[in-house]
Amino acid sequence: MARLVLNHLSDSTYRLLAIEASQRNVNLSELAVVLLEIAVAELAARHPAVLPPPNEGSHGSR
Repeated sequence: MARLVLNHLSDSTYRLLAIEASQRNVNLSELAVVLLEIAVAELAARHPAVLPPPNEGSHGSR
């Protein structure tokens, strides 16, 4: 997943991410995934899911 995230960044965003990863002494790919997870969680908090969660007893049954 990290490679997929990194391949879709603009050059300037990639450079900024590389600088931040270097300053924090962390892996660039790991930082990208963590930031993506944070962004998705923030979006999910702002926009509640449209679909209700699946019922626990109905996995695969109709």
